[in-house]
Amino acid sequence: MVLEQREQGTTRQNILELLRRTSQMTAAELSDALGIGAVGIRQHLALLERDEMVQAIGVRRGIGRPSHLYSLTKSAEALFPRRYDRMALDAIAFVEQSGGPQAVDHLFAQRREKLHIQFAPRLTGKDRVKQVAELALILTEQGYMCDWEQLPDGTFTLIEHNCPVDCVARDYPQACAQELKLYEDILGVPITREETIAAGASCCRYRIGEVQSEHR
Repeated sequence: MVLEQREQGTTRQNILELLRRTSQMTAAELSDALGIGAVGIRQHLALLERDEMVQAIGVRRGIGRPSHLYSLTKSAEALFPRRYDRMALDAIAFVEQSGGPQAVDHLFAQRREKLHIQFAPRLTGKDRVKQVAELALILTEQGYMCDWEQLPDGTFTLIEHNCPVDCVARDYPQACAQELKLYEDILGVPITREETIAAGASCCRYRIGEVQSEHR
């Protein structure tokens, strides 16, 4: 049973890879390319459609019933590796070579200011608990997989289970430093970073200062 499931998973992966390479294919073309019967291919395609990995559009090719062309959805495209991390590191290295370490500092500071303008309005008018909850939601939307909780002493713990800029943060600590300052600026309270993924921890953990009545 386990072997059968593994083979089915391999077949679906092969279908996704073929569609990635060719953009669009019919069930018959996939059947020929993989050497699998048309019925079996259609069963796999039905499951991939159900999981929103592929989409089908009807097209007419000559006389007869319309064919269906299958292509990847955006969800499926996200499964394939992208080397944005290397591009980002190369770009930052170029900035450093051109303007020195201070240019890198300026780059990350500008990024912080841009994110502050983008995020701060979503916290305006909220009490501290709702501000922390909204910040956690914002960070989750940005790929940080963020949780939070309020502790008995009135402080908060904010935990990021993923770091979408980890490749950069490991080489450029300015990234982490500016993110900490961003959170402090948005919430208007001191924040202590207790551990980071970039330093080898399993998460980035922040302790947010006591609840205060004023808003920023």
